[in-house]
Amino acid sequence: MWAASCLASCCAACACDACRSAVSGISRRSARIAYCGLFALSLIVSWILREVAAPLMEKLPWINHFHKTPSREWFETDAVLRVSLGNFLFFTILSILMVGVKNQKDPRDSLHHGGWMMKIICWCLLVIFMFFLPNEIVSFYGK
Repeated sequence: MWAASCLASCCAACACDACRSAVSGISRRSARIAYCGLFALSLIVSWILREVAAPLMEKLPWINHFHKTPSREWFETDAVLRVSLGNFLFFTILSILMVGVKNQKDPRDSLHHGGWMMKIICWCLLVIFMFFLPNEIVSFYGK
């Protein structure tokens, strides 16, 4: 048992180091590629959740508080909308922070090209937070 927990700890440490080195390798020129990669990741997460999230979302009381449970398709669409809303908020916040940046000498330019580990964490948190929002907000966004 001790060996298994030690092995799991080593694997987690290696995974964190790999992520850290990959994130630190993003340069000014490859920031656009990284944003595209983050967007592609959101598409993959949406696709996976569309396929597997319906049974899980049916068990969440703040999402499934209907008298008659909606169809599986409703839960699939709702999962994709929630990921999309998190993505929308993430990129909207970043774009608002960059309003008025004219050149690379602006201090906010480093926010655009750097801080990738923090951006990925914020993106994950925003997407997760969207699953705690009431259905009314998500349905308003989906219209």
